[in-house]
Amino acid sequence: VLEALDSQVHDRVLNTRRFEVLERSDADALATESAATGSAFTFNKADYILTIRVDSFNDRMEERKLASLGKTIRARTIELSAVAKITEVATQRAIASTNFKVSKRDSENRSENTTARVGEASDDLMIQAVADMAQKIAVRAADVVSPARIIGKRDKIVTINRNDQSGIAVGQVWEVFTLGDELTDPDTGEKTREEVLVGKVRITRVTPQNSQAEIVEDTGIDRGAVVRLSESGDSES
Repeated sequence: VLEALDSQVHDRVLNTRRFEVLERSDADALATESAATGSAFTFNKADYILTIRVDSFNDRMEERKLASLGKTIRARTIELSAVAKITEVATQRAIASTNFKVSKRDSENRSENTTARVGEASDDLMIQAVADMAQKIAVRAADVVSPARIIGKRDKIVTINRNDQSGIAVGQVWEVFTLGDELTDPDTGEKTREEVLVGKVRITRVTPQNSQAEIVEDTGIDRGAVVRLSESGDSES
């Protein structure tokens, strides 16, 4: 699971097209090379570090016999939980930490005449769970470091800088926010920007480069506005 998650996260984060990615295996190789030349390798040139801890993994098989039908139903369930943290290198401050959970279930019907299965269970279900986890982590990283924005507007159609690897999908409703004044938290000193809701858009097209959406509500939508998936879950199939 850990090996699969490492490669899947690297792939998903890279394909958001928001980052240049240096994974740990690359860092180990660079550290070895630096040591050979008498220098030291550091992550100082990186802007952010993404760390992931898998805190729970459960792979279980459930079996139920239906005597009246002469069948046995077997269901395999994989549950995966992980915490992803994004740290800003310059300040060593954690700017986001989120717990993600994924559950995948696969079932089969077997008659009484079915012979016993030989060999280990397939890894397909585990790979699906890991891929979903990697996608959630990559989308979260992109949203925190580089929020989705409107980069073009023509009549009732806007273009958003999110591609087909970012989790965006046709039919989703996204809320649009314009950035206002800079705000300072009096307790922590943390600086943020005021966000004002100015409309909603519905995704109509997703490509490897970006996405397009139709404006459904507009009280000030323009280029540069931040967009986020509606928490209400509005969508159109």
